[in-house]
Formats: sequence, C-alpha cells, structure tokens
Amino acid sequence: KHQALARSVSSRPCCAMADDWDPFADPADVAAAVAQEPVSGSGSLGAGAERRQLDDIFAALDELDKPKVPSSEGPTSTTSELISELFEADDADESALRAAFEPVVAAFAEDWKVNFMLWQRALSLLMDKDERAKRPHLFGLLVDQQCGLFEHPSLGRSMNEVATDVPADGSSDGLVIFLLGWGGGIVRDLDDSVAAYQETYPAATIVRVACNMKASFGMRCACAYGIIAATRAWAAAAAAFALAPPRLLVHLFSNSGFMTWTEMLQSWEVLSSCKEPHGALAGRLPPMADVLRGVVLDSSCNFDVAVDACMQSAVQSMAGFIYQVGASDHDGSEATKKAADLKGRKAKLLLLAADSPVKAHLATKPTELLTEQSNADAAIVHRMEPPVAMQFIYSRDDTIISSTGIEDYIAGVLARPNRTGLEPPISLVFEHSVHVFHKVKHREAYWQTVREFASSVLAA
Repeated sequence: KHQALARSVSSRPCCAMADDWDPFADPADVAAAVAQEPVSGSGSLGAGAERRQLDDIFAALDELDKPKVPSSEGPTSTTSELISELFEADDADESALRAAFEPVVAAFAEDWKVNFMLWQRALSLLMDKDERAKRPHLFGLLVDQQCGLFEHPSLGRSMNEVATDVPADGSSDGLVIFLLGWGGGIVRDLDDSVAAYQETYPAATIVRVACNMKASFGMRCACAYGIIAATRAWAAAAAAFALAPPRLLVHLFSNSGFMTWTEMLQSWEVLSSCKEPHGALAGRLPPMADVLRGVVLDSSCNFDVAVDACMQSAVQSMAGFIYQVGASDHDGSEATKKAADLKGRKAKLLLLAADSPVKAHLATKPTELLTEQSNADAAIVHRMEPPVAMQFIYSRDDTIISSTGIEDYIAGVLARPNRTGLEPPISLVFEHSVHVFHKVKHREAYWQTVREFASSVLAA
C-alpha cells in the first residue's frame, strides 16, 4: 500500500519502536520565522526574523522530479575516517573540534546512516559520565546537532519519511487525507490512523508525512510530495468519476504537524496561483479554499511553549533514536540481540531521567533559542487557513503542549475575520491522557469523534 509517488530525497529508517516506547514529542527545530504582525491570540513571530523565498517550493518539486538514484550501501570508509578524526580532535580546542565536526554533519545531510554511525561511536559519552567528562565539548556538539541547534547550511535539506496509502483497487473517489506526524515519530506510528480512515473511506488516498525541520527545504520537499500525491489522486478520480469533487481532510499531530501544515499552506498558495502547473503535478492545483473540508488538531497547537516543555520535547524526540542506536549493536545472535536491547533501553532511560546529561546541556542554551524552535507560527495559519470546520483533541495533563496554550490558539481562531458567523471549533478534552497518544489511550472515544467530524464535513 505504501506506494511512493515521488522519490524521497532522504529518509530515516522505518524501524519499529520498542513495545513500551511512545515517541510522543516535538523535536527542537531551528528555523527563521515570518516577520509579521500577529492577530489576536496568535503569539509573536519574532522581531527581525527572515522569511525564506516562497519559490523554494519549485526547487522542492524539481528535486522530487529528478530521476531516482539508487541509494548507496552505507557510509564509506572516508566517512569512518571523518568520524575517527572528530573523536581524535582536542576537546579543549573548540575551533578545531568544530572544524572536524562540520564535514561529518555535511556527510550526514547526504546520508542519514552517518548520524546512526556517529552515535554508535558516541553512545559511551552519553552512558559513561567519566568518558563524557573527557569530551564535554564534543558531547555538546553532538546534542546540538541532534536537537537542531547546530547551524550548518546542509542541515534541513533532506526529507524525512513519507508514505502514500492508495485504495486497494487502485481507484480514487477524490478524497485525500493528510496525516501530519509529530516530532520523533515515524510513518508507521500512523498505521492505526490509516486503518481507521480506510475502514470508513476505502477509496481515499492517504498521505503520511513524518516531521521535518521547521521551515526547512526538507519540509518543503515533504509538502511537495503531498501536493503531488493529491493532484494525482484528483486526476485519477476525475478520469474515473467526472463529477467527483477534489476534497482534502487534514489530521495533524502536535506542534510539528502544525509546522508542516503551516508550510503546506504557504507552498499551496504559491502553486495554486500559477497559470500553468509545474511538470511534477498531475494537473493544476486548485485553491486551498476550494478543496479543504476540515482540520483535526491532535495535541496542537501552542505558540508559546514553556522552556521546560521544550527541553522535555527535545529529549523525548531524541530518545527513540538513541534506543535504536543501542539496540542495533549486535551480531545477529539471540544473546547479543538481548544485550543490545537492554543497552538501548538503558540509554533511553538515562536520556529521559531527571538528571539527564542532555537536559543539563540544553539548560545552558538561551531560552529564546529553545522556545522559538518549538513554538508554532500561529499567525501564518490564522491568516492563510480557509474558514472550515475544526476538531481539537487534547488533554488537561499534557506536559508538552499545554491545554491553556491550545485554548489560547482556539481563541485566536475565533477572532479570525473570515470566521465571522461560523460555528466555533469542536473540542474533545480528556482530563488524563498522553501527548498525541489519545488515539491509543482513549481509542473508542477518539475515533468515534473523528468519524463523526469527518462524516459531517465531507458530507457537506
């Protein structure tokens, strides 16, 4: 079912998480925000922030339209040498250390396996305080890179995981559903959402997008992927059913999913205003207002995230990856697999602990840097999102995206001029739940609410 409609520029391994692991937090993403006056209840976007060129979406489409090149077998011996040189660098010489780190980061930007290989070597710095004491600056650089704090022109250019689930018989009725995932998640984390929607809408085309760095080229490539998939589904529906209208339903998770939606709205506006469609599209892209039927916001959004929640979000996003690094260190035998799994679990627990060395490092960073990375750019969505039905799902005890933050955003939605006279958004609020895992913890109530919402907006 996971048929790629365009090649992935670069993607992480789609590997299963441990049974007791919930990858439920947004990563810290470095990005420039839009310099724009916020509407009531929207939050500030930051003075003096620069906006990337909107026509970057054309570069993203061009990237996806390139002939697919077979992936390499893995990092080369040259990459291994670069990592060795990094670990041999004088930790006290920060300039030399950074100079040794930059080519490793550039290699990682081209191949995600390099980061996996890097952390296999660096896991001892996390788990052994004596080793970490010998290389505190190297450990800090590694954490900065993993949490999106290390500035490098190559970072953010690779696209994360994407997948498209098409109808079993290959037909399409014109309904496209975007599932926009949370930080630290992978497309498989949305398997249950795909199954739930397919049960009710078997002829729908469902596009899944894992989170990317905020406002990055990789995120624009993911948006381009979704737009390509939508135009192909609508072209197929028009050919089979002349009267099938193009319809779009969006279901997003946490601030990372909201960031993808923010980028999608901007990219969509640029492409839908073109006189001629880009060659990668299967037809002219209709205006968003003509196709969008509704938006489901799960644990989203907050434009003023507390710094403690930002740090917790960063370490939780990192923990799933670190577990996989530790759990992969085996030779294939059952004994070494068991030992590696235990190693991965220990590393994860250490990362999440109250005295986590990663948390301690993040605590040294400027508050403004940490919060801007995690905050939603709500003003853009307030301005660009068509006035459609909205379903919010969140909990009172969410420690990542607070209920008060979400309700502040809802207040901003109600203040939008284009929603005058419309019904207010609907909310399903749980007293106790788990961030972005309401769909698991409260499965029956969650999917009943989503089904009723989708049925009402799609029927209209």
